[in-house]
Amino acid sequence: MKTGVLLMAHGSPESVDQMGDYLRHVLTRKPPTPEIIREFQERYTLIGGKSPLLEIGLKQARALQEKLGVPVYVGMRHWHPFIKDVVEQAKRDGVERLIGLPLAPQYSRVSVGAYHNELEKTGIDHVHVFSWHLEPALIQYWREATAGKEFVLFTAHSIPSEGAHPYPAQLQQMVKAIAKGQHTFGYQSKSPSPIPWLGPEVPQVLVSLPRTEISVAAIGFICDHVEVLYDLDVLHRDQAEAIGLRWNRLPMPNDHPLLIEALASAAGKAL
Repeated sequence: MKTGVLLMAHGSPESVDQMGDYLRHVLTRKPPTPEIIREFQERYTLIGGKSPLLEIGLKQARALQEKLGVPVYVGMRHWHPFIKDVVEQAKRDGVERLIGLPLAPQYSRVSVGAYHNELEKTGIDHVHVFSWHLEPALIQYWREATAGKEFVLFTAHSIPSEGAHPYPAQLQQMVKAIAKGQHTFGYQSKSPSPIPWLGPEVPQVLVSLPRTEISVAAIGFICDHVEVLYDLDVLHRDQAEAIGLRWNRLPMPNDHPLLIEALASAAGKAL
């Protein structure tokens, strides 16, 4: 049976002109207002007009394919290339089974679970990777990135509190495995919602931090995209500097060899 790997992520528009269609795909229960669309267009303009999510994902796929020796694809839940379309391409390539590998190390029902659901709809034989947050190479990457830093703020995307398990526990497992010195944790990128989301949020955490250089390790993500380049590098950086903190956002794994090693290990166990 010919097997391949499908890297799965949320998706991101390629230009600000696509923002309306993209947000309507994401916000199905409550369509975005013109004001919300403009707000997101402004955010993307501040980071250069587009997110590098797909570009980095394709680099990861090429490196992983070279390492594993099997076809590796990239599919998105909310934008092109959609998971269903990529699976059809894999079938045309003769692939009979796919390892569904989320480009998010921790499992949450609202993200990774949703990617799994999209893969299941395609009808192809598949194996799910649920989480890979404690892969030794991923932990090694963040240990090296945070080594010698005076104070580390670990962050991850907030999600609704109800049904969040095991996401918060997996994040804390990562922090415990990585942190060597002074550190704390905060959630970022919460969406406006009437229901409770995980906290504390980064702005709440900032006011309690020592007035020193804060090194930010976004362990809930693996690459540069809008939640890193805008939420951390613009929004929260401005908030931190306004209260006298020096802000140092640490580099993301992106296509670093240690990240590819972690992905290869996670996929290899399924293969």
